[in-house]
Amino acid sequence: PVAHKRIRKRCGDSLQLFCETYFPSVFYMRWSVDHLRVIQKIETAVRKGGLFGVAMPRGSGKTSLCKVACLWAALYGYRRFIVLIGPTEEHGKALLSDLRVQLESNDLLFGDFPEVCFPIRSLEGITHRCRGQLYMGERTHIEWRSNKLVLPTIPKSQSSGTVIMVAGITGQIRGMTHQRLDGSIARPDLVLIDDPQTDESARSPAQCAQREAVISGAIL
Repeated sequence: PVAHKRIRKRCGDSLQLFCETYFPSVFYMRWSVDHLRVIQKIETAVRKGGLFGVAMPRGSGKTSLCKVACLWAALYGYRRFIVLIGPTEEHGKALLSDLRVQLESNDLLFGDFPEVCFPIRSLEGITHRCRGQLYMGERTHIEWRSNKLVLPTIPKSQSSGTVIMVAGITGQIRGMTHQRLDGSIARPDLVLIDDPQTDESARSPAQCAQREAVISGAIL
């Protein structure tokens, strides 16, 4: 059973409240006005669509907001195929690894989102158990790879079968698809880009132009 149904429901209407409720050790300082503006932009993009880019100082929480926004969009079923993009493939995999840690070990999430966190905890870190995991005699079809996560298929779950993929901005962006159980082909419906540049690429006008072209072309 869900531990706190009212809190879970309220957090579905507010990314800010979701951050404060389920990640108090990450978001432990007061929000600035700029933080609240960014959170509002993320909410709008996730729930209604839209495009935006924002520059924030280092250490101001950009990556943390990206990761938690990804979980918020997935757990509440706002988006079904989410892509997190970093400056390199290794960075992207590190982002997914961080999400895995939260889904596996965050007791606050476990209490209010058992339909997601309990099947993940039941793997006990052994990914090859995914193929044989059952719920009520049916496979959960959970997937856990270094660059892709498919949340468990559980009846009436808002996030059932939601896909989260990661990539590097200079890697394979085009052609991201996922075949659903009904035979349909899913394509990404939300993309979050975290720090698209490295220190090296930022010093090169050619590399800057290339990365802008990838964002405005392949990613869009």
